[in-house]
Amino acid sequence: MFNGLPTLMKYPDRSPFLCGPSGFTFDNCLRNKELKENGLVEPKRFATGTTVVGIVFDGGVIIGAESKAAIGSMILSKTIRKIVELQSNIFAAGAGTARDTKALVELTRAQLELHRMNTGFRKVPVCCANQMIRQLLFRYNRNIDADMIIGGADSSGAHLFCTRSDGSTDTAPFASLGSGYLVSMSILESRWSEDLSEESACALACDAVAAGMKNDLSSGGQVSLCVVRCDFSVQWLDQLPRQVTPTHTYRLAPKVGRTTILSTMVHPVLPWRGASALCEPGGSQEPGPGPGTSGASRGQEVRRRSNSLDEPEAKRKKRGGR
Repeated sequence: MFNGLPTLMKYPDRSPFLCGPSGFTFDNCLRNKELKENGLVEPKRFATGTTVVGIVFDGGVIIGAESKAAIGSMILSKTIRKIVELQSNIFAAGAGTARDTKALVELTRAQLELHRMNTGFRKVPVCCANQMIRQLLFRYNRNIDADMIIGGADSSGAHLFCTRSDGSTDTAPFASLGSGYLVSMSILESRWSEDLSEESACALACDAVAAGMKNDLSSGGQVSLCVVRCDFSVQWLDQLPRQVTPTHTYRLAPKVGRTTILSTMVHPVLPWRGASALCEPGGSQEPGPGPGTSGASRGQEVRRRSNSLDEPEAKRKKRGGR
């Protein structure tokens, strides 16, 4: 038992989808805890990253993702597809641990198919898929490392949901998740509009994912787009990341006299040998030339002081006199 839920230990002949209310088992977590208490060193965890975006446009929704799968500094594949189909009208893209994301998608797909058959084979609403995913994530309290962007179309129009691993959900016209979501969100916020056409939305999604790939070491490959229209037609697009041009350029051109000089302080600079001798406790400090001294006489005096304070040369003369 784990948190009051049955595990696969008591049901070895049952399917993972029928084991308990959720279908997940945490037998390995209990095993790892016992091994750690017995002195086994826990292996090092690798952080994975990705960049996924979602955009609602006038006529449907677009989900975009990059195609590189990496574990730390090791790249496993550059052509993986991170956008999955939950139903014929609902698609999702995940960011997080690949195994958790895959298990979450398979379980949700099976539950949605049962829901579709129980409701007379009608189109499943997008909010129904989001509700199933968020309830499962909230039940396990961040033990499932999966952040999902869920988008699709139903009888009420196009919808986009951003669900995180703690079960919280945002309903927004555009969303971004993954390790490169900050840069992608900046592109979306600067260029999205309510009357966005399909062509402009595809270009915006491609640029947002490309910007996340450029500024994130864990993202790369090519851009994969899934366009779901309100007439339930689906189109897949695989594009290479193009160069993202900045939307605003600011040239720094300060005016002359804008920065004023508040004060001026002049420090005399002595030669290195003279400065080292003056810093000694027994060093002689002669007064400098007055303000009325000319430049030539001042230079001769500085040379005389540097020669007189040359300690290695004075030691050689003293040694030679002995």
